[in-house]
Amino acid sequence: MSRLGASTASSNSAAGEQVTQRQNKDSTITENKKDEGEYSFIDATLKPERILQIGILGLITHLSYDKYYNMDFEHMEIMQMGLIAAAAVFVGIYSSFKSSKGNSSVLPEFNTIYLIFIPFMMSLLFDQQNAAANIALVTNCLQMSPFYGIPMQMIFIAFHTVDTTIEEKYGYLGAVPINYFIYRTLAKVSCLKSLDKIDCNLFSILLTNVLYLNTSQSLYFLVLKKTLTAFVIVVMVNSAISFLTRDMSNGVIRSMILFSVFLVGFPLGVEKLLVIDDNDPLGWLINYIAVSKLRQTILFTWLGSLLFLIPNILTFKSSFTLNTSRKVWHFLILVLISHPFRLDPEFVKISLSGTIVLFLCVEYLRYLKLEPFGEFLDSRLRSFADFRDDKGPLIISYIYLIIGIATPLLISDSPVGLIGLGVGDSLASIVGGKWGKTSWPGTGKTIEGTGAFIAGTSFVSLIFKQYLGYFKGISSLNLILICGLSGVLEGNSFLNDNILIPAFMLVAEQVLS
Repeated sequence: MSRLGASTASSNSAAGEQVTQRQNKDSTITENKKDEGEYSFIDATLKPERILQIGILGLITHLSYDKYYNMDFEHMEIMQMGLIAAAAVFVGIYSSFKSSKGNSSVLPEFNTIYLIFIPFMMSLLFDQQNAAANIALVTNCLQMSPFYGIPMQMIFIAFHTVDTTIEEKYGYLGAVPINYFIYRTLAKVSCLKSLDKIDCNLFSILLTNVLYLNTSQSLYFLVLKKTLTAFVIVVMVNSAISFLTRDMSNGVIRSMILFSVFLVGFPLGVEKLLVIDDNDPLGWLINYIAVSKLRQTILFTWLGSLLFLIPNILTFKSSFTLNTSRKVWHFLILVLISHPFRLDPEFVKISLSGTIVLFLCVEYLRYLKLEPFGEFLDSRLRSFADFRDDKGPLIISYIYLIIGIATPLLISDSPVGLIGLGVGDSLASIVGGKWGKTSWPGTGKTIEGTGAFIAGTSFVSLIFKQYLGYFKGISSLNLILICGLSGVLEGNSFLNDNILIPAFMLVAEQVLS
């Protein structure tokens, strides 16, 4: 995913345009070389920024192998599955390349390496139970016909779940068509512009896990799963209504119908799906907050801060660059979540789970511009949008931000998303934009911005470890190493920082702890 702020320009837009121009120029040179018969796959692959990324990912993979391969049979089997899947991907890519007589356009983009690395490492470290299904879904990167891809993924799952019950096996197999449907839906909605193929695949795997594969009974996960399911159901109902009313001449009435269905259907869906202690969710939530003075204090602090800051940020936005006004939200979330999470982690997790779905609801209303609030939401959110949000119909920056911050906290009680995005990404963007002079080869991001990322995240991580009780299982030296590797990776990659930074830092923290 593209990140919320570029590291080398005074604004996101300028930096993004520079990177895009460089990529277009490189693409033109490559096409010219192919026409002249001078194209070299080796030269295209072994660019400095790609070598650095491969080296960092390879280092973490090697350390995880040393730590987990001989730990128990389950981890060993997952690593063997990963090796088989990687071999299948390599063979598929090589076969396509050879059958096309060396046409490099059939090769996947470099960021495909993250489509393999992130789901595999997350399965290995945090979700061994669903590893076979998730590793099978990694082969989505081959972009083959579903008539071949879906059966191949199912065969892989069936082969690696021979010791499970028939019910469990069919459960894992069901993940394949569900994942494909989610991917096609995301690709259609985003027009493969707001989200590219890598984004769609990563999010389809994530949503397949949340909506289907993961069976955790933890309270915060149930809130996330059930509210997200209610959202998906009401969106599907509205899609059917939208299709049936497509010829309606009065667009305002049609919009009001869709809005009314969503306004009634979503809360009703949540009420029917999310039953906690035999109570409806709203009544339970009110009681859950009312019985704790601490939760009331945290909630009123959040609401007071937002009520004070949002009008002021909107009022004084013109006094700041787009990049700076966007990074204010990064710093704000860091401050509002880091300390409350230590005091009442369950309440913060429940709040983050609900906020993720709330942001999706806001984006849905904005995307369709449903009356009476759609146009207003669009104008407000567009004022903070950069060129990446303008590429397609979706504004994804704020959704990426909340997912990137929440995911490590929900999975492992880790603040790496808060630190990486709230401190590292923000400082890299601001420092790189104002004082950056020396660029990393091939990316346009600056070494000065990377230095600010490393220094800022290292300092804050050590403060969190010493005074807030985070990172108890990891040494200070390894913590600084994680920040250093993350900073260099951020400075040399094109994947959206709000996915890359939290995911990599979470994996590295687990491996080095």
